[in-house]
Amino acid sequence: MITIKIDTVDKSSIVEFGSVIKTDVLNQKTDTLSFDIIYHSGQTYRPAGGGEVEMYDGATKIFGGVIHNVNKQIQADNRVKYQVRCKDYSYYLDRQLVNESYEAETVADIINDILTRFTDGSFTDTNVVCDLEMTKVSFDRIPITTAIQKLATLTGYSWYIDYDKDIHFFQKNAELAPFNLTDGDGNHIPDSLIAKNDLSQIKNRVFIKGGEIEGNDRTEKFDGDGSKLDFRLANKFSKLPTVEVGSVTKTVGVDFLDNEADYDCFWDYNQKYVRFKAGTVPAVGVDNVEITGTPLYNLVVQVEEPTSILDYGVFEFAKTDKTLKSRNEAVSYAKAEVEAYKNGVVEGGFDTYESGLISGQVITITSTMLDVSEDFLIQSVSLSMITKDVFKYKVKLATLRTIGIIDFLIGLLQSGDRLIEDKGEVVIEKTVFPLENITIADEVEVNTDNEDIVENVEAVDSATVQALDYDVIFVLGPQIPDGTKRVFILSGSRLA
Repeated sequence: MITIKIDTVDKSSIVEFGSVIKTDVLNQKTDTLSFDIIYHSGQTYRPAGGGEVEMYDGATKIFGGVIHNVNKQIQADNRVKYQVRCKDYSYYLDRQLVNESYEAETVADIINDILTRFTDGSFTDTNVVCDLEMTKVSFDRIPITTAIQKLATLTGYSWYIDYDKDIHFFQKNAELAPFNLTDGDGNHIPDSLIAKNDLSQIKNRVFIKGGEIEGNDRTEKFDGDGSKLDFRLANKFSKLPTVEVGSVTKTVGVDFLDNEADYDCFWDYNQKYVRFKAGTVPAVGVDNVEITGTPLYNLVVQVEEPTSILDYGVFEFAKTDKTLKSRNEAVSYAKAEVEAYKNGVVEGGFDTYESGLISGQVITITSTMLDVSEDFLIQSVSLSMITKDVFKYKVKLATLRTIGIIDFLIGLLQSGDRLIEDKGEVVIEKTVFPLENITIADEVEVNTDNEDIVENVEAVDSATVQALDYDVIFVLGPQIPDGTKRVFILSGSRLA
């Protein structure tokens, strides 16, 4: 039995049959409810915007929110149809904007602070379960639901507002459905259970490209010719290399950073070279210049699944994640991708009369008839009216195999091997401008008694210029003035 209350008063009897529609879609921040009420001489209640709406299936609350839109349409016989549109409690949550930055705080603490400072205090965070620490995140005057979604995107978590104004923030496989499905269990409407396998999504040979990793120390050898200053390296070194010329160790500085006079030669990390300065040029010799360092390599791993390749042929897939810094991480990531997609992607759905299902929950389907036995993530739940007392829920599903990838990434976050940081550069400014009316009066007395006033102003600008009593040597810049040397300006004198 469905009950609809407006401002705690039961209005079920005046809600039009067949007009009730409720939607709940994963990763959409707002659940919606719509229904119609007819106004006429025998029914004089008129719904208005701002009213709180609750809907129950028996004793289970299946919606809680606010009327945000009412359309009125004249019908025959002096009747008026009120089309009522409702949003869940995110309508209240988004009345203020978040304007704050956080550093080195857990997601749970950030959400708690947002609810404390930017809401009316009616929202709770009892079901926020995330101790991952945000390195840095900024919110530049955005709605609260958008801020929480940003945290979910950065961490790989899911979230929603329940119908009692409590925030749920959780790992994608952490919330279970109140029931599962098997053949003939009565939890789904017969002939409604569907499972389809999308083979276009198969990935059975996966390449993961990570960041740069250190290899074993290696020495690059060069021939000196008595005049060559620059020696190009085959590898980018992770740190300052050692340099020997004719078995004699040379001092090495960082080019453009260290003082030219303090070192024999200079190393450039990005351009991959070692430069000798005048006076330390390597003499003529064979392999007499030796540069030793720790090389950096681009991390690339390949993982494949032989059984899938035998069944379907090769389906290759490549992904780049520069935050991966070890071979083991990259291999684990590739394995998670292969495991998720080696047999394609299974999607499905079913209809049920049972309430309690919410998008983001995990439900297990075990069907001998469909040859399916696995976990699914509920993508959406929609409610429609069959009779005045019977409602049907339509549920859409996606395989939970891809959660293995998400679990792997979350595992990296939990181990502390990866920074969770918002890369956007946002400067948060908080300024209050009070409204004030200010009157300024400025009076000036002018003496007009003497009409003929003559003022003489004499300006004297004198400078003493001392001629140079020595010859000047002009050089091209940049050059710090030294002795008799001065910089020659090609485009003309500095005083021009």
